[in-house]
Amino acid sequence: MRHELNLMLTNGKMARVFGIDPKTLRKWARRGVVPSYINRANGYRYYFKHEVLKALKAHPGTYKRPVDCKRQKC
Repeated sequence: MRHELNLMLTNGKMARVFGIDPKTLRKWARRGVVPSYINRANGYRYYFKHEVLKALKAHPGTYKRPVDCKRQKC
């Protein structure tokens, strides 16, 4: 599991990468649109990028634009 967490992003970082509101990701996780994985040690939600991308394709109105990760920390 530790290796898998290195491939995931937290709620805030994933929202910045895709240009969406972090509340949207939490709402989708509650509704089952995108699976979230909660770290029991710190309570953070983690998401796989490919799963969020699939959800964005199903809900195209929420997508704004991706953030350039070279300029900002992702």
